[in-house]
Amino acid sequence: MHVFISYARRDQASISQLRADFERLGHYVWFDRESHGGQDWWDDVLAHVRGCVVFVFAISPDSVRSKACLAELRYAEALKRPVLPVVVRRVPKSEIPDGLTAGLVDYSDRSAETAIALLKAFNALPMAKPLPQRMPAEPEIPTSYLNAYLDRIDADEIADADQVELLAALKVRLGDEQERADVWDLLVRLRGRPGLTRQVADEIEQVLAPGWQPDPHERFEARYWDGQVWTTLVVQNGQEFNDRSKPPQVNPPRPRGEKTDELVMPSAPVRREPAAVAVKAKRRVLPWVVAGAVVAAAGGVTGGLLVFGSSSADPEAATRIARNFVDAVNTRDDKAMQRYVCARDLKENSHLYGAFFDTANVTLESVNIDGADPRFTILAARTTGNSSVTLNIPLADENGEWRVCDISKALSGR
Repeated sequence: MHVFISYARRDQASISQLRADFERLGHYVWFDRESHGGQDWWDDVLAHVRGCVVFVFAISPDSVRSKACLAELRYAEALKRPVLPVVVRRVPKSEIPDGLTAGLVDYSDRSAETAIALLKAFNALPMAKPLPQRMPAEPEIPTSYLNAYLDRIDADEIADADQVELLAALKVRLGDEQERADVWDLLVRLRGRPGLTRQVADEIEQVLAPGWQPDPHERFEARYWDGQVWTTLVVQNGQEFNDRSKPPQVNPPRPRGEKTDELVMPSAPVRREPAAVAVKAKRRVLPWVVAGAVVAAAGGVTGGLLVFGSSSADPEAATRIARNFVDAVNTRDDKAMQRYVCARDLKENSHLYGAFFDTANVTLESVNIDGADPRFTILAARTTGNSSVTLNIPLADENGEWRVCDISKALSGR
């Protein structure tokens, strides 16, 4: 079955879980991943509304005021698509669109009970009827000032002076927390078009340079932008972790082996300077989370508590190499990754890097070069499923430069 989910962008975190619940029931789910995109985008959205057998309207303070969401809803109703209203963020009953107050599923606090309620409500829906012979008129694309910017970006030509003015306007809009995520997408789109002046192109690259930014999904304080895409690396309460698993807790420590699939949700995004990775100089036990096993070509990998020693080598250089390596892994840039791997591993163990890191997203947790066994610690989370594992990866001095080396030790738990 094809399930269409209509939602406001700020609710994307809830929608990801809602989608997962429907897919566990064996249904194909489609939801729009863009907030705007011109007429072609809108035509694609409407085509998926026509093709769905169930139309899910994710109710929230934003969706009930969204022109796009309401247009999708009215079109689905005109097509006689079964509509399932699901509350992802509570709103006063008086603000809920007409026709959606009956059969509501409260999904704002997901639990086993809400998942069961969702299943019951879904099964109670009538079967989707064939599309009418006389199709209703398609709603026009919702208009907003962002569509106007989009039209300017997609124009055949943009005069040099207009490029400067357009970029300046987008940078101003970038300061609005409510608009930031959409404006960021527009800047990425502007960067990709031909004919930009060198000055404008350079200025865009400065704005879109790699670093920590407010989380566009508004689930965490900050998310790492690698210069091209948003990664799974996030920050919450001063802790760096992968948003596929719960962050390590400092006080109190999590008992060893405890599993979790929950996510910590912040009340609002905040601006944050790029976080430096902590370099440990004293022996300590790192907090960690394991939600299963990550299986590599070399065999099973078992996470464990990691302990380090002490030395006086250059910690900043080691941290820089570890960070660059992790960024290359998360962006699947094999050529970049090879620059940070020792010559011996490139010759003997290159297959281990590819087999493992093609299936995982990783978060740099710490770097320690003290003692005779310098290493850095990552949390590796599978790109499918919820399993994750902590790995302690060796570093080696190769011609005066730190390099990632002996990956087989990390994969075998040595």
